[in-house]
Amino acid sequence: MKQILSQRSREWFAFLKFFIKKCGIPEMFICRFVGVYFLISGIVFHIRKTAGLNAIGDWKEYVKEFPLWHSTLWMIFGFLVLTIVYCLVPPKWKVFDQIILLTGTLFLACSMLWRNENYYLALGLCGITIVFVAHLMGKISEEQFEKLPDKIGTVIIAVVACAVMIFIAVTSTMHHKIFGTSCFDFGIFVQMFYSLRTNLTAVTTCERDMFLSHFNVHASFIYYLLVPLCAVIKDENMLFAAQAVLTMGGIVPLYLIAKKHNYKGFARVALCLMYVFCCEVILPCYYDFHENAFLPTLLMWLLYAVDQKKIILLYVMTVLTCIVKEDAPLYVICIGMYFFFDEKSKKKIHGAVMTLVSGVYFVAINHWLGEYGDGEMMASSRFGNLVLEEGDSLMSIVGNVLKNPGYFFSMFVKENTVLFLVQIFLPLLFLPFMTNKIRRFLLIIPFVIMNLVVSVSYTYAASIAYQYIFGPICLILYMAVLNADDLEIKKRNSFITIAACVSMITATCYASGKVGFVYTYRDREQFYQHMEECLDTVPLDGSVIANGWFLPHLADRPEIYLFDRNDFETDPSLAKEGEDNFEETVTGLKELERYDFFVMSNGDGNTALAIPYLEEDGFVPFATTENYVVIYVRESYLEEHQMQPFEVIEIK
Repeated sequence: MKQILSQRSREWFAFLKFFIKKCGIPEMFICRFVGVYFLISGIVFHIRKTAGLNAIGDWKEYVKEFPLWHSTLWMIFGFLVLTIVYCLVPPKWKVFDQIILLTGTLFLACSMLWRNENYYLALGLCGITIVFVAHLMGKISEEQFEKLPDKIGTVIIAVVACAVMIFIAVTSTMHHKIFGTSCFDFGIFVQMFYSLRTNLTAVTTCERDMFLSHFNVHASFIYYLLVPLCAVIKDENMLFAAQAVLTMGGIVPLYLIAKKHNYKGFARVALCLMYVFCCEVILPCYYDFHENAFLPTLLMWLLYAVDQKKIILLYVMTVLTCIVKEDAPLYVICIGMYFFFDEKSKKKIHGAVMTLVSGVYFVAINHWLGEYGDGEMMASSRFGNLVLEEGDSLMSIVGNVLKNPGYFFSMFVKENTVLFLVQIFLPLLFLPFMTNKIRRFLLIIPFVIMNLVVSVSYTYAASIAYQYIFGPICLILYMAVLNADDLEIKKRNSFITIAACVSMITATCYASGKVGFVYTYRDREQFYQHMEECLDTVPLDGSVIANGWFLPHLADRPEIYLFDRNDFETDPSLAKEGEDNFEETVTGLKELERYDFFVMSNGDGNTALAIPYLEEDGFVPFATTENYVVIYVRESYLEEHQMQPFEVIEIK
């Protein structure tokens, strides 16, 4: 009897062992348990947040409203469902546990960071994500990871890229509609495109307070490519949509590069998501419109041409990149040098040619801007710590660097750039540095110069929120692609998957808050529409001076100027001793004779200062709305255009 019981016990034990193994335990226990826990926690977090209960700020109330038995039952249910699925599906499909862990981890992290720009919390969540994604990648085979059909992978990439592109276009447009854009840097481009589509010049008046071509400030001849679009769609909001397309357009050549380097299935999707959710591609679109937005598409196509040795495309993209801006040839120079030193065939001569041509253009265009344009001012403001005297040209700066490289290298990393470096390279898991091929570091030179060095004098350069990072990040991403390709395949797949997840978390942290522009406009839509209607009453033939936040909405005209403190005449001697009171020093307004309309805001302290001097000089009220927009017109303008004097158009 004892032998029979012992035999049955062994059979039951063997069956139990077989059953547990069949259920994927303990092999998949962590993936399944943690994945279900994170997913349910994320769902509850999202539901409570929608109801106005914040798990972080209102944690006590959150815990009280969160019955433990309720979540425990859902966890048991989810765990059992996944266990049954694991038992039933064929071995090659046993990836549900890994998928649920990945989904749960990302969903919880993104739920916590949605409209919560707390980067240090994001860093903590990135650390947790790295641990668990690294664990799940150890539980998935190369075959399982790369078996995703190309068509499905392409559709996933296209859908996600289009979704992000639409998000950027809509939210940046709403930012403008709620009067979040200003003269710098949107109003100047609205007026510039008015000039381009009417007479093919780029003349503005609001950029330097006089009639001046924007091309005398920046050699951005690439803008002519958008003229046909501007001629068809005469709406400044079109520029935000165009910028979104230009920035996300780089995904196409990156996809082709990934395909060439044999990234397959989920590996290719992950690599492309690193670009789609790259903060340095998304965030600069919100401040506000710039020629640098052309760089992601152009540079990625140029890198594709170099990677694939497409010589005709290489030269086309070289020319287009050079005319983006006067400093854009630096990208081509570095890419050309990389191509020359990396290529082993006779085609390497094209790297030398593109370097030489772009170098000559770089010197020539900067010399021209220094002699006939605004180049000296731009050089001194961007490279102030490398100039000996105000007005030194870029060529003088290059000479100073060559004479004293020690000082130049000391500028690379300062305390305020450490966070910037983490923001740039952590989402890429520092892949750009994982190589012993020195020639690849030629691609990081633009980042060092245009961001790290320039930031010493011009702090905006060391920020992921401004347009100066558009170009350098493309070269850095390409370095990540090359260096990851050098790794053993399983390690490569792990690195790019984790990098894609970290990029998604970081983008959620910084970009999700932009959806607030949509809610703000929706909640006060009538108010903003009334402001637009009031501004539309200003005739197009009038010479206008406007508040900086109103100017972009009025800049579609030949003559408009920025109204700020520089327009007041002052007498510093009138200030009380020891005080810096601007209002007490004001004695009048400058050059009133050149304006027909003054467009001001009651939210601006300059308005109350200006009105007495306007009325004294013959200006009268013209239109107002919501007691916010205040428009004055020169009385002689009313008489000349046979309009009723002292007519006040009240829009309620």
